[in-house]
Amino acid sequence: MADALTIPKGHRFAADRALALISLKRRLAYKTTWLFSITLGGWQLLVGIVVWQNIIGAGSVGGYDWDAMRAYLVIGFVTSTIAWGSADWQMAGRILDGLVSIDMTKPVDFQRARAAEYIGGAVSVVPTAVLGAVAAWLLFDPQDPATPLAAVLTAVSVLLIFPMAFGIGYLSILLCFWTRRYLGIQWAKDGFVSFFSGMMVPLSLMPGWLQALSWCLPFPHFTTTPASIYLGRVDALEALGLIAAEAAWVVVMWFGARLIWRRAIQKVTIHGG
Repeated sequence: MADALTIPKGHRFAADRALALISLKRRLAYKTTWLFSITLGGWQLLVGIVVWQNIIGAGSVGGYDWDAMRAYLVIGFVTSTIAWGSADWQMAGRILDGLVSIDMTKPVDFQRARAAEYIGGAVSVVPTAVLGAVAAWLLFDPQDPATPLAAVLTAVSVLLIFPMAFGIGYLSILLCFWTRRYLGIQWAKDGFVSFFSGMMVPLSLMPGWLQALSWCLPFPHFTTTPASIYLGRVDALEALGLIAAEAAWVVVMWFGARLIWRRAIQKVTIHGG
């Protein structure tokens, strides 16, 4: 099997760009579907805003009044769009269809190639997130960030969601080496992300033991971390700590996936392809 590390660095970056561009073009090939998702992608956010407005009313729930909840929901919409905008099925298909055996003969790192494709696919969902957020801001006027620094740190936290989403998606598709199926894995992954991140309901509404369990996982950094920073529920030092933890999860998942890949390769070899 060719070693990707023997490829000159400049060529590796060129391969990354090419794979990302191909993935983006693949997403944009179905223009009607893409435009439809951009136009109507914000309906989920609007429905959530109406529901929570009736729940909260003039009071507060879990420490969130109506002004704060509007901002929380907008942030949750943006982060969920990023989290579920990847091409998990395309990555899984390469394993389930046996194409991974061909990938193993190429002088391209499998994980890095999938990351490049993820980036290209993720770019296609950015308009949905931006247009939905802008429409919500104009229609519902959510709370402004606690401070200018909080706004900057929130942006950093949101950007880190891209590699986090790839890490969780990539780890989930590696399980296909053993399960030979992906649908159930995807449902479980999406359920864990939605529940433990705070996308479904804020973590502050959960029992203390469940909140503690959530923070032992990477999922809260998808929604609760950027929302907490934005709303000033943590100070600057605590915000930096949360961002550091988020970055640490990215590193752990990247190198953890490499260890699992080595084990998976042994399984592929044992089964003859």
